Amino acid sequence: MLATADDFHGPAAYLALCTVAGLQPTAEGYGLFLVLDGGGRPYTAVTWDVDYVRMLLDAWGTALQAGEELHIEVPAEKVLGHIPEWPWMWVGLTAWPAGARPSAGD
Repeated sequence: MLATADDFHGPAAYLALCTVAGLQPTAEGYGLFLVLDGGGRPYTAVTWDVDYVRMLLDAWGTALQAGEELHIEVPAEKVLGHIPEWPWMWVGLTAWPAGARPSAGD
């Protein structure tokens, strides 16, 4: 998922996401990966490399269209940190500005 002011439902939603996630807003934004631990519990891996995430999203879309599975191991040096769960599960989503809260399907 792309967490940037341009890609994530506008600047207000991006700032709210950063607040909820405990991230410092940046001009470049962040990339977020859904990762499952060994027990199948979700968490979010955060990367500074937004262009890398764009590339992975393109590859994922191509694989889906071809009916293929895509398994990618993200290099550890690209990961800034981890946040428990995935954004729609985070405590504090009520902090979204009016009209900026994305639906769970986004």
